[in-house]
Amino acid sequence: ADDPQDGLSGPGVWERVHTFTYRKKRSGRTGGDPAKRRDGRAGAPAKSKMVSAQDLVKGAVATGKEGAEEVDKEIAGVLGLINILAWLQGNHPRCYGSDPNFAFLSRVSKEDLVSPRLASKVARQLQDLLIICGKCLPEWVHGVVRGYPLVFPFDLRRQYLHLTALGVPHAIQHVLQQIPNGDSLRQELRDVRLVRNRRQKVRIHRDKLLGSAAKVMELYGSSKASLEVEYFGEVGTGLGPTLEFYTLLSQELQGRGLGIWLTNEAAALGSATAGGPHGTSDAEMAEATANDDDGLIFGEMEGSDPRPGGSAPREASRDPAGPASQGESASDYVDPPGDGLFPSPNPRPSKSDLAHFRLLGTAFAKALYDGRLLDVSLSTVFWRRALGERLTVRDLAAADAEMSRSLVRLHDAAHAEGFAGEMDGCPIEDLGLNFTLPGREDFELCKGGKAKAVTGKNVKDFVSRVLDAYFGKGTDRQFQSFREGFEDVFPLETLSIFDTMEIDRLFCGQSEKWTVEMLADCLKFDHGYTASSPYIKQFLHILADFDSEEQRQFLKFVTGAPRLPPGGLSALNPKLTIVRKNFSSANRDSAGNTPRSESLHTPVNELVLENYDLPSVMTCANYVKLPPYTSQAVMREKLMYAMREGQHSFNLS
Repeated sequence: ADDPQDGLSGPGVWERVHTFTYRKKRSGRTGGDPAKRRDGRAGAPAKSKMVSAQDLVKGAVATGKEGAEEVDKEIAGVLGLINILAWLQGNHPRCYGSDPNFAFLSRVSKEDLVSPRLASKVARQLQDLLIICGKCLPEWVHGVVRGYPLVFPFDLRRQYLHLTALGVPHAIQHVLQQIPNGDSLRQELRDVRLVRNRRQKVRIHRDKLLGSAAKVMELYGSSKASLEVEYFGEVGTGLGPTLEFYTLLSQELQGRGLGIWLTNEAAALGSATAGGPHGTSDAEMAEATANDDDGLIFGEMEGSDPRPGGSAPREASRDPAGPASQGESASDYVDPPGDGLFPSPNPRPSKSDLAHFRLLGTAFAKALYDGRLLDVSLSTVFWRRALGERLTVRDLAAADAEMSRSLVRLHDAAHAEGFAGEMDGCPIEDLGLNFTLPGREDFELCKGGKAKAVTGKNVKDFVSRVLDAYFGKGTDRQFQSFREGFEDVFPLETLSIFDTMEIDRLFCGQSEKWTVEMLADCLKFDHGYTASSPYIKQFLHILADFDSEEQRQFLKFVTGAPRLPPGGLSALNPKLTIVRKNFSSANRDSAGNTPRSESLHTPVNELVLENYDLPSVMTCANYVKLPPYTSQAVMREKLMYAMREGQHSFNLS
């Protein structure tokens, strides 16, 4: 059988030169055209018509089945059932309200529905770099991950996204980042030079950040090179200024002055506004809507309030005053009335409005591609709308909780058995509604809407048209612009393997509660400090006592981003390192003398000298230089001062 003349067999096969001819793979069985929306039309906006609970569940769990034919039918049935349960676990209030038949799902966690064995098999396939580089993953891997994503843990699906959806160069860089520094494999892969890590340096004006960002994303958003940002008039460069750029851009895009977001500022008619807390889960928001017994109230849709923005670290002792301490007002930023930002309905947005949504889309995609974090949380229903999911009246709670309470009551009354044109004994006509968007008399839901009263006969039509203003024609162009900007970098549809809360974590990272033990495990101590140093123990206790806002400030000071990457502090790369900072020569007088005690007229004790210095950081290396202060109280005071004042400027240590 081993004919020596046959180049395809025998031992000589490895000694011959073989020519392989490749052709582009057709996009049939591994997911089809990723740019197509879930209803089968490229770029099609989500439909806003009322859908039944059964249709909603069926449409959601049927998503992404392309390629799932590689899975055995019996196994597919089991996986499908688990996938439905996992989806219902977080979404049943959207479909069935507070139906007691689904109470058992509150006792089931996502982790309970993950398949460890199947996840292990997929993980092994993703570990083979040659398979990844050759795009040779078995069809069944695409089938099970895309067809039954909720059967797999978040971290594995995130790994799948980075290794399969963002291109081979990105995949190789992602693999390199997962290998610890000093590992021989990391150096071997670098020596092979499978791919060059290209960087694109850009310089921007701090006082014109939004305009500069729009230009940068227009020119380099679709580039495979990683952005590296510098600021005019500053010497800092590298990771720190770049992370701060995305943090500051997040702030700018939440600006009140843009006028593109729903806001929670103006009080409702005769009542205070009631927006859901930032970060409220889908289930909590929908259930609150279903159970609310307040009166029928429609609020205004204007105004705003802020979310703390970002800044990055630098030599804190040399930049004690930045813009953050110069009068940034809470009223500069939008306070959303739902669980995150959602576009204010506007069927005729300006070119500037659309440009902002396009910038938002490109910035989100580019940040993920480059491994950066944003500090702007979009509503969970924003992502459903962007991904083309079918939406119901109860989804409105995530965008505008106050409007949802009123609209759900109208909807439930109009669809109740034996509806006689009344709600809670009050005729619909007596509510004084017309066919304009509540709170927006200039927004007519139909031609002549101001003169058309809402009655028992047309209340269903009114509810559908209000919903269409939020999830249909009123926001179509905004979402189209967002989608176009995003897909300049990679297909938005690749996010369909994540639920909406996971998407926020993917782009914006996470926060976590720190303990002394966890910090000791995750931090590195060097150059004069060890884990047992008394100064380090004091430092860890200070960090563990931080509240959420203080933690954000510390992370901004050290890394440039106020949140941690998915995986928390242990996933921070490079690892957060604490080193000893000795008394700085900058604190000596012009003659080179050290400070003196006013009472003794003698040099201050060596340890007391350290109290004159402030902590400083190297943002590109996540490096904290900590003086050995005389007490924990002094250390906290100096650290807080540096965190508060050392903002918005990069200098050299």
